[in-house]
Amino acid sequence: MKRRILFLLLFCIGLFSLVSFSSCSDDSEDVDDYNKQTVLVFMPWSGSSSSSGLYNYFLANIDSIESAIKTAKGNTGRVLVFISNSAESSDLYEITYEKGQVRHMPLKTYDGNIYTTADGIASILNDVKTYAPALNYAMIIGCHGSGWTYKEDWTNYPYGAKRLLLGNQKSNQTPTPPYPITRFYGSVSDNNYATNIPTLAEGIATAGIKMQYILFDDCYMANVETAYELRNVTNFLIGSTSEVMGVGMPYQTMWSALASATPNYTTAANDFYKFYSNYNYPYGGLSVVDCRKMDNLASCMKAINDHFTFDETQRDSLQALDGFNTHLFYDLGDYVAHLCQNTDLLNDFNSALSSAIKATVHTDQLYSYIYLSGPRLITVKHYSGLTISDPSVNSVAVKGKEKTAWWTATH
Repeated sequence: MKRRILFLLLFCIGLFSLVSFSSCSDDSEDVDDYNKQTVLVFMPWSGSSSSSGLYNYFLANIDSIESAIKTAKGNTGRVLVFISNSAESSDLYEITYEKGQVRHMPLKTYDGNIYTTADGIASILNDVKTYAPALNYAMIIGCHGSGWTYKEDWTNYPYGAKRLLLGNQKSNQTPTPPYPITRFYGSVSDNNYATNIPTLAEGIATAGIKMQYILFDDCYMANVETAYELRNVTNFLIGSTSEVMGVGMPYQTMWSALASATPNYTTAANDFYKFYSNYNYPYGGLSVVDCRKMDNLASCMKAINDHFTFDETQRDSLQALDGFNTHLFYDLGDYVAHLCQNTDLLNDFNSALSSAIKATVHTDQLYSYIYLSGPRLITVKHYSGLTISDPSVNSVAVKGKEKTAWWTATH
C-alpha cells in the first residue's frame, strides 16, 4: 500500500513538472521562428590606395543578389554585406525586402583595414552574430585570390594591373574587350590590403563560428592547401581551381541554391556551369569541397608520400590549371596518379578524394590573364576539382608550401 501511495505521489510530481515545463515553453522562442541562416557577403578592399580594384564589379554582384531576392519575393534567411568603399572605410548593412522593395539597413561603419587581421575579421563576424543571429552562418568572399600563397612571399609578382599603367588608361580602368580581366588581376598589388588564409581561419575561429560554407568569388581558391587550412572553420569550400572572370559568380541564378538553410551545392555548381558555358567568354571551373573530409585525404596523401618521391622529369606531363610561366597550381588527382605506383594506396586516395568533392564542373578550356602579353587558354584533360602545389618549383611555392598545414600533415 505504501509503495502504491509513493508511486502515485511520484507520478503526480512528474505530471506537474511536465505541465509546468510545457507552460514555461509557451513563453520560449520556437525554433521554427528562429533565423536558420545568415549569409555574410564579405567584400574587402581589392585595390590599392590609388585604385579601386574590383569595387564596381562588387556593386554589380550585389545588384545580382538583390535581383534574385526580388524574384524570390524575399529572403529565406538574413543577408548582411560588408563592403569596403575605399581603402580605409567599410560599411556593414543588411539587405532587407519589404513590399516588393529591396532596401539597405545600415548597421556599422569601420575605419582602417581591420579586415586584414584575425582580430579584425573576428570583430566583424561578432557584429554579424549580434545583428543577425542564426542557427547557421555562411560567408561569400568577393576579392582577388592567389590561392593558399603567402602575401609576403611575392617579390616579383606578375601584376596584371601593370598593363593598366601603360598608354592612356588610368590605373582604375579595366582593359577593353576582347580581353576581360579576371579576379587575379591586381591581386596583391598592395600587401596592406591582402590577407593570408591562416589569418582568415584564425579570425573565424576566434569568433566561435563554423561556417556552413565559404564561397570564394576569387581566383585559385579550390586548392587542397586552402581546404585543409579551413577544415575546422567551415563545412564546405566553394571555389575555382583557376581564374574567375571579373564579373564573378552568376548570383542571380545561383542565389536560391546558396541562400537556402540547406544549400543545394550541386545545383549551385550546375548554375555556374550553365552561365559560363554560354557566356561571351565561355571559361570557368567551380568545385564544392567537403572540408570535413580533409583529414582523411591528408592521411591517404601522407601514406603515399611515405613511400614515393615525385619524378621531377614528369612535371611537364602534369595537368597545370594556372597561367603562370612557372606553374603554381596542378590538378591534385593527376599529380597523385603520377606520384603513386601502388594500386591499393592510389585507390584509397582516389576514394578519399571522390568523397571530398561534393560537386565539380568545368568548361573544356580555362582562361588566364596574368601577363602583359595577353590572355592564355588552358586545355583541360584532367580535372579532379582540387589543385596542389607540391610539385611546383615556382619561387612562391618553394618559399611557402612547407609552411602550410597541409604540408605538415602530409610529409
